[in-house]
Amino acid sequence: MGAMTLEVERGFGVGELLSFRVLSSPFDRLRGLLGTGSDAGPVALMGCSSVHTIGMGYRLDIAFVGRSGTVLAVWRSVPPGRLLANRRAWVTLERPHRRGTWLAQGEKVRMTLRKDG
Repeated sequence: MGAMTLEVERGFGVGELLSFRVLSSPFDRLRGLLGTGSDAGPVALMGCSSVHTIGMGYRLDIAFVGRSGTVLAVWRSVPPGRLLANRRAWVTLERPHRRGTWLAQGEKVRMTLRKDG
């Protein structure tokens, strides 16, 4: 499929644009951010409704988003060794835990897939 980016627009034109590296193969989704450092960029796990933090060396911020762009559930600072799921999720967004803005449950976002290169 090549390199893809998922752009998530908050506030529809007046908010911020967040970019996520797309992970779509079963292996890439299973691995997620495993083996990266806390400075890793955010990822979008396409077609993924459950995640784990087993083996992680740092905490994660996680958001489950439905097909309509509604943020279904948000978890901040998830420690290693956890399992999380939301059966209605179409995409799961992950990043190393950071202070500051992250998605909020109930928020509506617009998602656009863009082919890189």
